[in-house]
Amino acid sequence: MLTIQSRLQHMLHTKAAVVMRGSDPHKVGGLARALVRGGFTCIEVTLTVPGAVDLIRDLAAEMPDVMIGAGTVTTAHDALACIEAGAQFVVSPIVAIDIIRPCREAGVVCIPAGMTPTEIHAAWLAGGHVVKIFPAAPIGGTAFVRALRGPFPDIPLWVSGGVKAAESQSYFEAGAQLVGLNASEIPAALIDAEDWNAVIVEAAAMRTRAGL
Repeated sequence: MLTIQSRLQHMLHTKAAVVMRGSDPHKVGGLARALVRGGFTCIEVTLTVPGAVDLIRDLAAEMPDVMIGAGTVTTAHDALACIEAGAQFVVSPIVAIDIIRPCREAGVVCIPAGMTPTEIHAAWLAGGHVVKIFPAAPIGGTAFVRALRGPFPDIPLWVSGGVKAAESQSYFEAGAQLVGLNASEIPAALIDAEDWNAVIVEAAAMRTRAGL
């Protein structure tokens, strides 16, 4: 089993995770497998996907070398369920200590979110390993990230929410360590048709746009 530091270093080295939403868990699972074959090694399954915890369990067991994480986690109950299913990182759109504590106890990377400097600082002090700036694009994008680096030079930052793959390098240059890329950049028609070979090609193209 990877240690918390190994998991965190893997994520920081990888620099990007793909965030997956969808109403059909079978297709979301197929998408996850295609994204991995396209070169991604950090995949986030949001809890808005029906049966998300079971899907996390299946993917974690099937792909032990891939960082499978849980997103849109807002309660300690959900965090524990995802950890038990094998999630290696837990991402939340909020700051909640009762989510952070079980993650740290289990050696799982915890990524709470903040929108304002106060929230970002609070998420870090509460024990987040990385703090997600969310929603990054609407609140100022790269200019906002760059401004945060003045008072918070040492907080690892993940940007998510309206972040395009082609903007990744600009965010890295502004001071972000991680980007959350939206799987919606993959044409929905390909996913609906379960054309996984075409999705693999699109995933590789997304990585190229991101400069990864």
